[in-house]
Amino acid sequence: MNVIPKIISGLAIVFFAHTGLYAQTATIKKDFIFSAIRGTESKPDSVILPATTKYVDLLNGDTAFFKILSGINRNCIVLFKPSDDFTGIAKSKLQAKSATGKLIAEINLTGLSMKGLEGENEPPLSKIIDALGYSINIGWTGLSNNCLPPLQGEELSHSVFQKAGKGKVEMIPVARYSPDFEVPFGFYTRNDETILKQQAGILSAKNKYPEHQTLFPSIKSGSKSSFDPGNSVFGFYATGPDHTGYSEDVWNMLLHPANAVHATRIYPVKDVTGKILKNSYLVCFEEAKNGDYNDYVFLVKNITPVTKDPFITLFNEKNFDGWDTFLRNIGTNKDPGNNFRIEDGSLHVIGKDLGYLITKKGYRNYHFKVDFKWGKEKWPPRENEKRDAGICYNIPMNEPDSIWPQSIECQVQEGDTGDFWLLSLSTIKVNGIQNIPANHTRMVKQKDAEKPTGEWNTVEVISYNGKCVHIVNDVVVNVGEEASIKEGRVLLQSEYAEIYYRNVKIREL
Repeated sequence: MNVIPKIISGLAIVFFAHTGLYAQTATIKKDFIFSAIRGTESKPDSVILPATTKYVDLLNGDTAFFKILSGINRNCIVLFKPSDDFTGIAKSKLQAKSATGKLIAEINLTGLSMKGLEGENEPPLSKIIDALGYSINIGWTGLSNNCLPPLQGEELSHSVFQKAGKGKVEMIPVARYSPDFEVPFGFYTRNDETILKQQAGILSAKNKYPEHQTLFPSIKSGSKSSFDPGNSVFGFYATGPDHTGYSEDVWNMLLHPANAVHATRIYPVKDVTGKILKNSYLVCFEEAKNGDYNDYVFLVKNITPVTKDPFITLFNEKNFDGWDTFLRNIGTNKDPGNNFRIEDGSLHVIGKDLGYLITKKGYRNYHFKVDFKWGKEKWPPRENEKRDAGICYNIPMNEPDSIWPQSIECQVQEGDTGDFWLLSLSTIKVNGIQNIPANHTRMVKQKDAEKPTGEWNTVEVISYNGKCVHIVNDVVVNVGEEASIKEGRVLLQSEYAEIYYRNVKIREL
């Protein structure tokens, strides 16, 4: 039987001439991508070449940094060994030819060389992405950036997903530059008030090679890099020695506020020509807090983002539907001086009267957001004091209107935004210390993230099973636990200072 091998589009196709039948053998890789510390050898990679291969050679580019090892049964083994003085990306090509010199296969070779292990020796995420052959603007080029929620470059704004089509979701580790430890990773779903983590695999600790500082890190024996979430909405997680990072900021803020609150940056994948690879995303985790996002990087395939906003708007920018007002010495839903006004889609609180705007509905386990900006006016008896207002929350449904109802307050005051005030005997623990029940008790914020008077600030409150987190302009500034009140209504104060509120939203968790 006459067998004639031929290469078509990277595939070895074997034709059986006298029958007209054909069979397809294994795909020949078109790209080898390596990484190594300068002066050392990378993990090798290999390819089975067609039977007609007679010659294999390196040509073009940085041929001195790549090495072809002798193999058997057409198994061509290649590795990357950069010189002692080279860091960066090296490129070359491997060509396989027949006895007559005919080109059978061509493989692109890429090697990423770094200075050493960990810290400032690590390659920046932008360089990693270049080495992987993607064209993605991540928003910065150096090693470190920040780990705050504002989007960077072409970062996706959505953080939960669904399966895009048939088959499984693939979560392929393509880079890891972190300290040395095993890393369980996978996806999570929600069940009522519980986060359900479902492990897909475990990144290995170092062995013969530094698996914690490499492209294409190994996964532990028995691990998988694929899963089937069915029709569920899910996010991604990775677990280090002391905490888990989630693709949704709310869980990082609530469960691990001392670490990166924005633990992942997720990017649509584009090839070297800029073409988007459908349903494929790069999920980049920040394990520490320096904002390099190269700790664990996964190529995730067969997913589509869930674009529905999980927050609902509490203020419709037209009227006070869903809210009641209260003013001291005037009463409920009586505002003869027009203290509360709607102007240009914002809630304008004149502030001359002491009182509040309060939701009719109560909430348990939620994430509340509002923007505020100070106006110019201050009123007696506090015309010479700091501008003051606040967000009081977890107000019991049967609590009568008063100044002030039992609640936990996120202080909104010049220089003090984010403080806890515990009102009408409410209690909470901050850093393990519980306040003494009193009419009002202050527990000072841990950080300052407030913008100057006259600029818009964003304040967020997370209340979840007795744990309360205050966030100012994306920075966690105060955390309390074991709150004595865990659910109820939310109010916005009017307290002798002019203030504007907008973008009043809530997400029930």
